[in-house]
Amino acid sequence: QPPRVKLVRTMRSVRCHRFAALDKSVKPITTPSPIRNVIRLEEIQPPCLGADDRNKVLISTRYAGVQYPDFLQAQGLYQIKPKLPYTPGMDVAGIIVDKGSDVPDDHLRIGDRVYANTALCPDGGGGTGALAELVSVSSTAVFPVPDCLHLSSVANIGRNYCAAYHSLKVIGNVGPHDLVLVDGSSGGVGMATVELAKAMGAKVIAGVSHMDKGTLPSMAGADKVLA
Repeated sequence: QPPRVKLVRTMRSVRCHRFAALDKSVKPITTPSPIRNVIRLEEIQPPCLGADDRNKVLISTRYAGVQYPDFLQAQGLYQIKPKLPYTPGMDVAGIIVDKGSDVPDDHLRIGDRVYANTALCPDGGGGTGALAELVSVSSTAVFPVPDCLHLSSVANIGRNYCAAYHSLKVIGNVGPHDLVLVDGSSGGVGMATVELAKAMGAKVIAGVSHMDKGTLPSMAGADKVLA
């Protein structure tokens, strides 16, 4: 297998030092600060896998997704508030450069192209850490990426397709010939919902606020677009 990553002394990482919509006592403020005022790019110590990280992998980041939940989290309005300061980011696509001893080769290997959803980590991270050059994450939250897909195309799977799948299958149990109405269908989650509903055999009506936004859900496979 490929050699493990050569350890570096520092890495670049986006860091959030205070919540944009909360004061020092963690109470909401009338006018939230711009997100650019609470995050900055820093050089920090990189993660490395130790003796207690037998089920983790270390990913060299190629692409990281940025979505609305990341924005809410930096405001302090997300359901999970990380301990400050923290590295934002729930979705990362990259290359495995190291792994713990308990991660089987038939699941993940060093050199694999992978996607990771940090919100799925069982250690309570709550979906953080992806906006960094190196990301340490539980192997249970890491998935191989087929060679036919560019890594950039999977960097936002978690915030879009996981949410869409949960709504359609876990909550709605959508199947063939069901009729599904997708409101806000021109956004990331909306288009993912249209695509997955069609893949499940459903008829899909896509709702948009204005017909100018109807092209994208139509391209995603919607049977009808309504404004």
